[in-house]
Amino acid sequence: MKGGGSMKCLDKFNKRMSLSGGTLRNEYIFNTKQLLNEIFSDDPSLTLGIYFWRLGLKEYQNETPINIRLYDRKFSAANGVTVKFQTLYNTPVVVGDVIYDANKDEYLICTEAFDIDGINYEGKFTLCNWMLKWQNKHGRILEYPCYDMNSTQYNSGEQSNRNFTIESSQHMLTLPCDENTVELSTPQRFYLDKAKINPTTYIVTQNDTTSYNYGKKGLVKVTVFASPHNFNSNRPDRPDRPDLGICDYIDMSAGSNDAGTTVKETCCRASKAVIEYDTSVIKSGGDLQVFIGKFYDENENEVTDIEPHWTIDCDFRDKLIWKEIDNKLSIGIDDDAYIDERFKITCSDNNKESNIIPSTLVVKVESLL
Repeated sequence: MKGGGSMKCLDKFNKRMSLSGGTLRNEYIFNTKQLLNEIFSDDPSLTLGIYFWRLGLKEYQNETPINIRLYDRKFSAANGVTVKFQTLYNTPVVVGDVIYDANKDEYLICTEAFDIDGINYEGKFTLCNWMLKWQNKHGRILEYPCYDMNSTQYNSGEQSNRNFTIESSQHMLTLPCDENTVELSTPQRFYLDKAKINPTTYIVTQNDTTSYNYGKKGLVKVTVFASPHNFNSNRPDRPDRPDLGICDYIDMSAGSNDAGTTVKETCCRASKAVIEYDTSVIKSGGDLQVFIGKFYDENENEVTDIEPHWTIDCDFRDKLIWKEIDNKLSIGIDDDAYIDERFKITCSDNNKESNIIPSTLVVKVESLL
């Protein structure tokens, strides 16, 4: 009788494991994730008002905040202000992600991120101390939070000869790696100075795009060198504009030698749509997943003045929770009956007469636990 009872208990245990994971390891992961989900919001390190940053985003009142723990803040001369983080498994954070702290009006860039055994994400953020501004070749002004470190070594920041003294200050900028930052090279110039009168300008001397190429994003490390204030004197058509924070300003108004195509013309030059995303999986009962629609021309340059048109193809569209803001589609579901189901989203433009190739993506519904 004892043996039969033991076998019956073992059978129950094995059946329970098969429902939740199938192995002792998966059972442990399942239970740990479930426990972490239940107690995550109780920890004092839980920080409210934290949002994912993306290029061009200025207002956050319509954004969805993320659940994140921030703790163990430190400062060092080599790494600046750093803070460790922890998120649940349905909120992945990768190297190169930038978050915005609405309470402190600060940006932080992820410099370390780890998937902890399929249970949660942990890593480290570095506090951004500068907003880098420049124009791309189409005249669009770009603004990126970055960590600016003065890397001048072995000298006083000046070099002298018999005739004059010039600055030799050198800085290293840590930025998220994307289609804009990976192209930064000489003779691109920036302002790295809070002074409004005669601010110091810096020129790119190196862009390391590979040493920190981790995961889907990664980082670029851009080295810049102090440039003479009259560096662009041979380009009177591209004046420095301290009032705008832009060096070598390209005037996009009509009649300028550097004037680019109009918005209408730019839209017509786009050739394809692209859906950008962190994961193609949504969790039943979890946070909404964000999909961003972008457009590119035949030279892989982003065209920014096109409004995306989204379509969702499935038989359970009424069960989905979704919203559209700017070029972003956020989707979620809270119904376990649709676990393992799939649906298709399509990003196209509103102009039915254009030849822009739409982008499609198949999204899967999975269990939250």
